[in-house]
Amino acid sequence: MGDDSDGTTAGTELPVDTERYTGTLRPGGTIILGADRLVVDRDDEPVVVDLADVVEVSLQDIDWFLAVMSAALIGFGLLSLNRSVLLGGAFAVAGAVSLALTYRKRNALRIRVAGRTDPLRCFPAEPQRLRAELEQVLAD
Repeated sequence: MGDDSDGTTAGTELPVDTERYTGTLRPGGTIILGADRLVVDRDDEPVVVDLADVVEVSLQDIDWFLAVMSAALIGFGLLSLNRSVLLGGAFAVAGAVSLALTYRKRNALRIRVAGRTDPLRCFPAEPQRLRAELEQVLAD
């Protein structure tokens, strides 16, 4: 097992008897919570985090500021259609794309790890259940 110097280690060998939770990620991949570590296996190289290094676990709902701003951009584009169809349509499409991306990033599980500057973000299919399992493991 190697260390990538940001609080995570490479390798995904988890004994079957220590798995507490196994689930899927919305964009593809799996997440495995063991007794002493968490494995986030996206289609690229997996990220392994020791649970002793986890500082905080939070669940980020939809970013309401971005959702409202995207909806306002759609409205502005639609209201501008009578002045310029091209520009009004461009604003409406940009707002719709922004709203779709904002919705896609809903229920992000953010895991702050000691020694890592950015929190680990993943998008599990069952975010509330995984957060409850993580908090239970961290409380033990």
